[in-house]
This record gives sequence, C-alpha cells and structure tokens, in this order.
Amino acid sequence: MKNQISTTLIFVFCFLCVSITTSKAIDNSTQYSDSSGKAFYKDIKMTSLAFGGTGVLFTKVNNQFAAMTGGRGSATFNNRFTFGGGGWGMPKGVKTENGKTDTLKYFKFGYGGLEFGYVFFEDQKLRFGANILTACGVGFQETVPEAKGETKMFSVLEPAIYSQITMGRLLKLDVGASYRFVSGSTFSFINNRQISGPSIYIAFLVGTCNCK
Repeated sequence: MKNQISTTLIFVFCFLCVSITTSKAIDNSTQYSDSSGKAFYKDIKMTSLAFGGTGVLFTKVNNQFAAMTGGRGSATFNNRFTFGGGGWGMPKGVKTENGKTDTLKYFKFGYGGLEFGYVFFEDQKLRFGANILTACGVGFQETVPEAKGETKMFSVLEPAIYSQITMGRLLKLDVGASYRFVSGSTFSFINNRQISGPSIYIAFLVGTCNCK
C-alpha cells in the first residue's frame, strides 16, 4: 500500500506541475494592466461543451478478470483544462473465499466522482490527455443462497491517460488506461490491494464544440 501511495503522490505532483506551468503561461499571455496598476484577466472560456457517454472498463479484482459498465464526461476550458465526472460499476461479482462449502460468495463494487484533467495535444481529429478521478466507492458481498453480507464505503483515486478520436461532429471514441488506488475499505474478506489495480476502458462520447 505504501508503494501505491508513493506512486499516486508522484503522479499528482507531476500533474500539478504541468497544470500550474501551463496556467501561468496562459495568464502571462492574457493579462494586462491599467493606469492604476491593477491586473485584469480574460474570463475563463469553455472551448468545448460537455462530451459524455457510456462505456466498458476491463480490470482485475481479487486476481480475477472483471468488466465494469458506466461512463464519463467533461467540458474543456481554454483548450487545455477539463472538468467533469465519471463512474463505473460491476454488473457481475467476483468470487471470494467461501466460509461454507454449500455457500458461494461474491464481491461487487462501484465508484464515481469528479474528474480533473489536462489536454496535452488536440487537433480536429485527435485529442490526447490525462485526468484524475477522485471518487467514493461502495462495495458489498452477496451470497448464493441469498443472504445479507458486508457493505462498506471507501475512497478511490484513479489517474488515467486517454485518447479521443473524432468520429463525427457529435461523436468521439474514447480509449484510456488507468490505475485504481483504493483506500479505507475494511472488508473482512478482501483488502485494498485486491480491489486496486490497472484498467483499460473504451467509451463513446456524444457532445459538440462551442464555436463562439
């Protein structure tokens, strides 16, 4: 877990450094002063209306392959900064250790929250960027035959890199890779490390450009 925390802090630090440097460059190019010496800045401009849609995320949970459904979406400001949200959930659980031979136990979870990102490259056909999803997750255990199991909440931090291919005026193909860091879960049958892990996703986003 310490290695995961260290990796996360390094990623966040690099992300903030790039964002701050770019933000300063934008400020220096847009600010001006009047006779009183006060600085004025141009308004933050939304350069792309929110693109959003659904997709599928593939990952590993408890060393087992798992598919999650959900989606993400964001708006772009000043052609560089993105703000939005996203979330994923498991339609089918993964197996956990069985307390009894005649009882099957499964684990399911989902998470969602706010997404902050930065666009490194963009033209009319392709966009490449990175983002961080800060989310709240909920997991629970279900058994067969049906019985009530543990339900817990936990924190999720998921940095990602992605590319978006423009397929039309209103449609984009979104493909990305991420790593899910989970902390604060207190399940008796599965730990943070077993819920954390790398993921890849594919989604179709619908939106439009703010041309004005």
